[in-house]
Amino acid sequence: MDRFQVISPRSQLWLFHVALALNILGMVLTDMWAPMVVGAIVTTYLSIDAMMRVRYVFPMKKAIRELEHENAVLRQKISDVQQTPPY
Repeated sequence: MDRFQVISPRSQLWLFHVALALNILGMVLTDMWAPMVVGAIVTTYLSIDAMMRVRYVFPMKKAIRELEHENAVLRQKISDVQQTPPY
């Protein structure tokens, strides 16, 4: 999922949704059905992919990163407690 690094994920979401709307509008206004249907299928996939990344994948990655940091802090505290001599 490291594609399209130049544009932010939220901008990609809007770009692909606008492209899908333009594709559907082109299907309504022109007689070029075959290329427009292919373009609509591709932009639908890209729109759904971008929406899933923005809504689910990136927040999940952030939560996992925070949990890993918390886990590292807790492991450090446990090792500190184990290293202290008993009284």
